[in-house]
Amino acid sequence: MFEIVKTQPGNSNFSHFENFLKEIYPEDSVVFKVPESINYEYLDAGYLLILNGKVQSRAALYNNPHLQYQHKKTSSIGNYEAVDDLDLSAKLLSHIADEAKNLGADYLIGPMNGSTWDAYRFSVHHDHPNFFLEPYHHLYYKDHFSNAGFAVIAGYYSSMETDLNINNPALVQREQELKEAGVKFRNINLDEYENELEKVFAFNAIGFKSNFLYTPISKDDFMRKYAQTKRFIDPQLVMLAEDAEGNLIGYFFCIRDFFNQASKTLIAKTVARNPDKKWTGIGHVLGNIICGRAFADGYQSIIHAFIYDEGTSRNLSKSFSGNSYKNYVLFGKEL
Repeated sequence: MFEIVKTQPGNSNFSHFENFLKEIYPEDSVVFKVPESINYEYLDAGYLLILNGKVQSRAALYNNPHLQYQHKKTSSIGNYEAVDDLDLSAKLLSHIADEAKNLGADYLIGPMNGSTWDAYRFSVHHDHPNFFLEPYHHLYYKDHFSNAGFAVIAGYYSSMETDLNINNPALVQREQELKEAGVKFRNINLDEYENELEKVFAFNAIGFKSNFLYTPISKDDFMRKYAQTKRFIDPQLVMLAEDAEGNLIGYFFCIRDFFNQASKTLIAKTVARNPDKKWTGIGHVLGNIICGRAFADGYQSIIHAFIYDEGTSRNLSKSFSGNSYKNYVLFGKEL
């Protein structure tokens, strides 16, 4: 017989939830190269499915009050890990769906560890090695969700461009126009890193508010998350755009793929701009500048990571001729 056990941080059995990764991945797995994210702010509970005294699967139920899908109150299921058993996984996912309904949710999406600021989406294939900071999981998880009545509600992809010597004349012209309008393009200042993060935090409410499934993040959480990335940043490859009054109106965050030891690859992780039409093209201009710098520094390729199929970043990736080489999906279920 199986049982489903509810657990929370501080409970004696929460260690079983945390340590389950070690049971289903070899110790040299890439999964252990990226610290697991648990969003304690929105965590309602963790659940363990136990069969004959042994954990077979686990997942967390998150209740983010800001999260909506199709204007419906939405909870999310995250931190999903399981042995490859369709029947057992369906029992756990069904149980969590009932728990989400009891919380008042009309919809359940996953995988999502509380918000889009945390890990979410399942990979569709493992045809290529993971890049730096890309989550890893067993591919059969998507089958578990489909079998439990979840349907794909969004697709994402990562693209790779290998020709970085692309100094686009139209973008050079747009860069000059923006400069004449008082726009300043500059590197992030690591000596003032905390102040820079505060500017980015304030700007994100403008730059991301229309993004699919966007929810706000607290300043403390944002500062904590991005403080950890400082040691990986090359300031030449993280750029900010400011207007004549010094207001942040766009930024482009890139980081090296430290997992790739065979060639020098850059990851374009986040790009955002003020949606005002007068700033059209800022993201493309920043991308053009960074591509030129990366090429001069010996980079051989750039990955545009986790692009939403229907999002504005799709156009940016196309502008730099990125070719899709990885795909991801997000699932949802009406309760």
